[in-house]
Amino acid sequence: MKIIKKLVIAIIGAAFMLSSAATVLADETVPSTAQPTIDVSKLSFDTVYGNQLPQYLNHEYTFNGEKIPLVESNYYFIMTFVQLCQYASYGYFPATADGYIDLSATFGNKGETYADYFVEQSELYLQRICIYKARAIEAGLKLDDEDKKAVDNEISQRNQQQAVPAGVTLDKILKLYFGPDCNEQAYRAILENAALASKYQQKYLAEYKVPEDQKNIPNITYALFSAPAASASADDKKKAEASAREMLGKCKSIDDLKKLGADAKSSGVCRDAGTLPVQKGKMVPAFEKWAYGAERKEGEMDVIYSDEYGYFCVGYNGLVELDDSEKKDMASNALNAEIDAAVKAGQYTLKTNKAFPSPKPYAPATDKNSNTGNVLLIVFACIGGAAIVIIIIVLIMNAVKGNKPSKKAVVKSGGSKKKKSGNKRR
Repeated sequence: MKIIKKLVIAIIGAAFMLSSAATVLADETVPSTAQPTIDVSKLSFDTVYGNQLPQYLNHEYTFNGEKIPLVESNYYFIMTFVQLCQYASYGYFPATADGYIDLSATFGNKGETYADYFVEQSELYLQRICIYKARAIEAGLKLDDEDKKAVDNEISQRNQQQAVPAGVTLDKILKLYFGPDCNEQAYRAILENAALASKYQQKYLAEYKVPEDQKNIPNITYALFSAPAASASADDKKKAEASAREMLGKCKSIDDLKKLGADAKSSGVCRDAGTLPVQKGKMVPAFEKWAYGAERKEGEMDVIYSDEYGYFCVGYNGLVELDDSEKKDMASNALNAEIDAAVKAGQYTLKTNKAFPSPKPYAPATDKNSNTGNVLLIVFACIGGAAIVIIIIVLIMNAVKGNKPSKKAVVKSGGSKKKKSGNKRR
């Protein structure tokens, strides 16, 4: 079982190609299902998303000096907000009484809020789409008949699964969920831009060659006894270390560690256990440092400490060849590093001249007919129910202080770094 849990900020997609601004890329498949139907006659765009989101919309952006249509930048802000709401419903983010993410909640320990985080992720999302689209054009890529058919299918599905059952036009649905400026023509342009961006990403991945000296990586068996430096007491750390060393003392071979780790995880004695290949840049530093130790010998076992998680009982299984998904991860890392360097060098700039306000405290819905829960349900279903390959941003949840830990333990430290978003420039 893989240890990296990739939680995503998503837009529409049946065969998702995930692109992380921080670390990883992998395939995900979301089944296309019928959308729930609600009465939209009394709903409007101003009430669908609560009172916090609207103040972060209608910010004019330019990419390399060219204006981005408001309807398009709004679209990515809305889709980011919707997915954050979905993960708030899972307990990863603070939620309001009506089920939205609470943008006014404190994020980290520097007085920032989840609104700052939301804006940063939205801008990052929009920036990546613009960059990949620009690179696609530079590479001479164009949408072919299959790409255009995918866009047509997405529009048709949204109409048939949402507008028709609700007894309204497609434009009514698009305006309801994406703003009063959105109609079929604008929506088609957004999807085509995203499809072109995705086409570049896929081309890059298909052509990427893993360096010969990176095709084989360490394979590590581990058992984690939780005692993160930020939250564990001295007594907690002492007990976790004792448990890890007790397990090590019982192991005559890594096979013993596998069995003992599995049993300890099943019984709740340790937080996580398993075996995994260790790519550079994907694990917390202490784990990676041990795995890549110059004198590491097959069968060697030890106990190590990670500030992020606690004590690991670890065993070295030797080198294994990257599988296809790991090669895609490496290709994605290379692409992200290349893009980040280009942004830092000023090759790409995403700007807005309008400052973002401090988030409003959330005001619960007072209209009993608002049916907020069902509105969010249908919006969430919009994300996973269509059929276009698109680019989305990956959140590494353990990088967000104060959130529940991912179901998987060993993630790259600082995978999503928080920056102040108000009136920022890129």
